[in-house]
Amino acid sequence: TNLSHDEDYPTYATNLVYMANVKYNKFIKREILYSILDKRPKRAKAYWFVTVNVTDEPYTAEYAVNTYGTKNVINVQLYLGFRKQTSVNVYLRQIVHELIADGTIEAQPQRFTTTPGRDVGDFSFVIVNDVISPLTKLTGYEKFMVEARVWLQNLSSNPASWFGLEYADTVVERVPLILGKHQESYIKRIKPKKQTKK
Repeated sequence: TNLSHDEDYPTYATNLVYMANVKYNKFIKREILYSILDKRPKRAKAYWFVTVNVTDEPYTAEYAVNTYGTKNVINVQLYLGFRKQTSVNVYLRQIVHELIADGTIEAQPQRFTTTPGRDVGDFSFVIVNDVISPLTKLTGYEKFMVEARVWLQNLSSNPASWFGLEYADTVVERVPLILGKHQESYIKRIKPKKQTKK
């Protein structure tokens, strides 16, 4: 939450939304925090972590939120029936309006807008694809299982389309997944070697 108020960094988006598979009562995954903090800090007024849960009922359209006791970090669980459109940006805009109205999060008044009285800011969506880091040290079987999971996770050729975000401001990022024992790589500094003349 400190990053939201640090004016040394430019604002990346008013609402920075991560499409993440995070359970309701769990903390945010390291790969996502890496994207926010380490891949050039992304400052936003509100950070959203959205998980889409497909239900057995065809037309379910429900949501639950966990703010972790903050006003600007929101875990959203969408429960959508298997026949409902996965229009995440449409649902999220409604959710933001409702959370502002009941005081869960702060209003986002816009200084420049074509809609007078608009109190919801812009949205930027991030889809994170894991890539196994070269620093990961796993056994052959463990590596195979992790690579299979990552392959399935990244299977969709157009994840933005699956989430209904094809017309939204969406970025797909690749972040390193480090598992198991950390494998250090060292290189030693030496004096330049003399080049032999040919």
